[in-house]
Amino acid sequence: MPLRTETYDFDEEEQRLEDKLDELDDVLDDVDDADIRQRFENERPQLRAHLEGVRWARDEAYDAEYAPMWDADVDAVTFGGLTGGEFGALEDDVGEHGGGSGAVRVYQVAKGTVEAPYVDDSMGDDERIGTVSQLPVAYLKWARDRIDALTGVGGNGEMSFRALYEEIVENSQ
Repeated sequence: MPLRTETYDFDEEEQRLEDKLDELDDVLDDVDDADIRQRFENERPQLRAHLEGVRWARDEAYDAEYAPMWDADVDAVTFGGLTGGEFGALEDDVGEHGGGSGAVRVYQVAKGTVEAPYVDDSMGDDERIGTVSQLPVAYLKWARDRIDALTGVGGNGEMSFRALYEEIVENSQ
């Protein structure tokens, strides 16, 4: 049973990610320090990948011949945060099979997906993992990020880029 679940509407997620990219650009307009600038610039590829994953899920997944496991045209998916036991089992499984961070991402999305066209309740863990491993990496990166947010305690804990920048500047003085 997940810690908590949340349904992510693809249109709302696209807007959230576009807003984060806009906020990042706004903060970068104020950054003079090269090291701080680089730290923020490093966020851009991840946000772009997440945006690409959300757009793929909304616009292409159902019609993609290479993704027959996505067998319904949907506007949203539901993810759940993993409990300590679920995450521990995930780490044990990945460790047994010699997997790295990419394998962890696949396992985490397989275990953290509650409702989506590519999974159903009749699937065992191995079938879920095999199915999820066939999805595009951009989608998996976005899904893992959302599952990570649900796995943490105390809400999603996302700090705005502006707040992070102000904290960095304050701590560097």
